[in-house]
Amino acid sequence: MPDTSSHTLNIGEKLLAARKSARMSLRDLADRAEMSASMLSQIEHGKAYPSVRSLYSIAAALSLPVDYFFPSENSREAASAGALPGTAGDMTAEATIAATAEGAAVEFQAAPRQSVPVVHRAARPTIDLKGGVTWARLTARAEEGVEFLEITYAPGATSGANMSHHEGREFGLILEGALIVELGFERYPLRAGDSIVFDSTTPHRLTNAGDQPVQAIWVVLDRK
Repeated sequence: MPDTSSHTLNIGEKLLAARKSARMSLRDLADRAEMSASMLSQIEHGKAYPSVRSLYSIAAALSLPVDYFFPSENSREAASAGALPGTAGDMTAEATIAATAEGAAVEFQAAPRQSVPVVHRAARPTIDLKGGVTWARLTARAEEGVEFLEITYAPGATSGANMSHHEGREFGLILEGALIVELGFERYPLRAGDSIVFDSTTPHRLTNAGDQPVQAIWVVLDRK
């Protein structure tokens, strides 16, 4: 069982607040995200990590950008005060999630855009996903219509037991290690220096079948 790290708790807290704001039961969300209610409950309570596939499915079911689940600089302080910041809608908004006796209500407020051109390595917003997958956002804040990520796959890590598909177009560059990208019925082994481009609507899965970690730069363009 994964430990209750700040990243895991952050995802779970944000998931719980967003689900309550949408007035959805665990079963309703599980049906829409095509996963079990028990797994969703474990994620909400910080006892399990979502897979890459599950995170995209959950975000789509809640009509949220994946970036919503990245930690904010003040997310821990906000959580202790009963509010959780995040991004939603057009990916440039701040979501204030206030817990109430009846549940959590999400109030989306446009945040002033700040010009922050540099993100230092230690300051990257990072989330840990199931099975040894880590995403580090390479922008200081959410950028509308695009995800710019450094992804790490531990040996044996995969994006999901099943293939996933979602809106967008993906661009990947392998920095270290070897990654297998399955696209539909095709299978593409990629090594350091190799790159790939594909439509995210094509069923796909990423797997590190080697004994060394994989590091890659990944860009996902939202083309909705």
